[in-house]
Amino acid sequence: MSKYSFLLAAVGAGLIFAGDVAPLPEGKGKKLMESACSSCHELDTIAAKRLSKQRWQVLVLGMADPRASLSKSDETELVEYLTKYFGEPDRGRELVEEICSLCHEWERVKQQHLSKDQWAGVIKGMIFEGAPVTEEEFGQIVNYLARNYGKTKE
Repeated sequence: MSKYSFLLAAVGAGLIFAGDVAPLPEGKGKKLMESACSSCHELDTIAAKRLSKQRWQVLVLGMADPRASLSKSDETELVEYLTKYFGEPDRGRELVEEICSLCHEWERVKQQHLSKDQWAGVIKGMIFEGAPVTEEEFGQIVNYLARNYGKTKE
């Protein structure tokens, strides 16, 4: 094997290995994560975590490197990014996407702005129509919908 063949094989292997790392989701805070976190941590290690917003806040504050000197707004932006893309899964959202989307377009759900009681009534109606929802799931769905698609303040 010539030295050029070896070099090409090594570069090819490096490209294959580098391709295994998933890119970070685009969003406000991505550049902060790349710059502030990657100096000490592998980004794929961070991305594999699924933590609550409170836990991300504790970690970001605890990991703050005095040399990086993130401003309070940078810390907030980083925590929001981590929570949005690497937060705990929201079972209520998962249920709405899995169950409600069997019959309804997502846009239809998003256009509604109902109170928690109104959402509960709608979901009870859907269960009466045959939606496969347990009592526990009912609460998770109603809470998710009220939190994200509740009455808007006028």
